[in-house]
Amino acid sequence: MGSIYPGKIASSRDLLNPISPKSSKKKPLGARAVALACLMDLEKGRFPEAALEEHAAHLDRRDRALAAALVYGVLRWRSRLDWILGRYLRYPDKPLPGVVLAILELGLFQLIYLDRVPASAAVNEAVNLARKSGPPWSPKLVNGILRRIDRAERLPEPADFDLPPEETLALTQAHPVWLVRRWIDELGLEETGRLLEANNVRSPLTLRVNIVQAETKVLADLLAGRVASVEKAAYSPEGLVIQAPTGPISDLPGYAEGWFSVQDEAAQVISHLVDPHPGEKILDACAGQGGKTFHLAALLHRSGGAVWGLDSDGFRLKQAQAEQSRLRSESVHLVQADLMRAPFRPRTFDAVLVDAPCSNLGVIRRRPDIKWLKSSEDSSRLAERQIRLLISAARLVKPGGRLVYAVCTLTREETTGVIHAFEKHHAEFSLRPAGTSLPKSAGAMVSPDGFLRAWPHRHGTDGFFAAVLERSTHQPDID
Repeated sequence: MGSIYPGKIASSRDLLNPISPKSSKKKPLGARAVALACLMDLEKGRFPEAALEEHAAHLDRRDRALAAALVYGVLRWRSRLDWILGRYLRYPDKPLPGVVLAILELGLFQLIYLDRVPASAAVNEAVNLARKSGPPWSPKLVNGILRRIDRAERLPEPADFDLPPEETLALTQAHPVWLVRRWIDELGLEETGRLLEANNVRSPLTLRVNIVQAETKVLADLLAGRVASVEKAAYSPEGLVIQAPTGPISDLPGYAEGWFSVQDEAAQVISHLVDPHPGEKILDACAGQGGKTFHLAALLHRSGGAVWGLDSDGFRLKQAQAEQSRLRSESVHLVQADLMRAPFRPRTFDAVLVDAPCSNLGVIRRRPDIKWLKSSEDSSRLAERQIRLLISAARLVKPGGRLVYAVCTLTREETTGVIHAFEKHHAEFSLRPAGTSLPKSAGAMVSPDGFLRAWPHRHGTDGFFAAVLERSTHQPDID
């Protein structure tokens, strides 16, 4: 890994496997060993949830929670952890094996951020991991560095060094400096700091009540005894925000009956932006696992309308089919196909939603690994594809119909840049102010330029951008 920041450790994270087959057969992995195995899996391109699901399956609830806290904590604070470690290494620019660096990150994260873990336990467990999974010299290194850090009266801070403001902020809040520079250009230094702080706070668990099967108040009352708190969501009429459930979501009352889904509040608002009317035919053109597809169907329930969910990924559609069965969503038709070659006739739908693949920089709260996986070039590359998807979807919209573009990211290229590029060559579409389609509760998300913009630090939701484009009933096609 290159030295992006002064004192950041050089590493090669895939030099060694963290857990040898021999050690894993002797004894089931504990929470910290599971966290290490997950972190090493992520270097091979796995998602955190998938790695935890595999490696933590045998753990009890308490240890599973610790393993998840360690994995997400290291991912959330990785660059700051590496920077601090770099101040204590004799040769910070000499690459460390990936497994050794991951062990150091796990140990340091516990020392700094987990008050309930004794320092001695954090250090000793890290040394044990090094003995089992690292090279022979690594236990001594891990022990020496972590004990020095534990004994220090004060840890080094980026502000102690003569760094540019954007680098100081990037290190303090553990974000890539290229991303911090972009947000400073748009929001200024102070508000960017608030956004980064919000990104480093765990996102709340938000449910979308399936209004076809349940009433919001009835479900809230049922959940009250199984969660620490349950509150009505601020922006979505179907949303409930819960804290600290006593078990897995699938064990909560109403889950098996299809009374709710897990969905961020900003994502719920997008379905309202589509503004479904009785009897309409609506297409969710990038349906994925169907979260917005089934919400749209619920909003159209018993109105004579129908929703089509389109996606090219067969695995995701299988997940959507299972969710459709659980939610009992009968008016949804799932179709596996590429939007560029969608099997629909032109001007078929009253509304088309393009929830486009994007850089996902609005969901860093729940996917902290995103910020380390993306580069400054990704947004421009993705924007080109997003424009093509929007053009393909536009052909399917009836005269007078609506084309809704949405992304869970915050970069100019993928948001207003896409809309402006589309409008230049599609005069038959005009921007419809987002506020005309939303419930009053979501009005705070509408920006002065008529777009929907949800921000983690302003609204406490995932970051989302959306625009509504209305097709003229008079102008000819410009496809």
